Amino acid sequence: MKKLLLTIGLSFFLLMANAQTTMYFKGEWTKMNKPELFSGIFKITINADNTVKGELLWTYLATDNTDSFLLQHYKGKKGKRAIEFVEGTYNSSTHDMYFEGKNRTDPEEIISLDKYSLKLSADKKLLYGRTATDGTNEGMFYGVQVDGRTVQQQLNGAKMTLKK
Repeated sequence: MKKLLLTIGLSFFLLMANAQTTMYFKGEWTKMNKPELFSGIFKITINADNTVKGELLWTYLATDNTDSFLLQHYKGKKGKRAIEFVEGTYNSSTHDMYFEGKNRTDPEEIISLDKYSLKLSADKKLLYGRTATDGTNEGMFYGVQVDGRTVQQQLNGAKMTLKK
């Protein structure tokens, strides 16, 4: 009987240890008081230990037209895409999420690796907050939860296209 209870308990522990939540979002990133804009689709996975991994597929739409360096850098790149791979943590009691870009697939060099300080709404339908790049905290991020099948298909297609 003890062996049976031990086996059941161990099986339950292993099941719970492997539990994870994967959410998909569609949203945007912009810079405070600037016309910079990227649209995106995002796959965010929260593991049982509250670690976070994600894939953020960004599409460049607009940049600050008063910055000559950015205008030159983004010239001809509207609609180009890149994937940012992020890792971090999630606090389930406050719904705070922190992650940062660890690497990217970005052949057109349209994105930087950001640090994200976000909030997940209690119903897990919205993900929003601030981002920091190059020492500034001017980035604004939001995402609305969407159907995962479509996002996963787009991520898979982008991975194949961007590797070429």
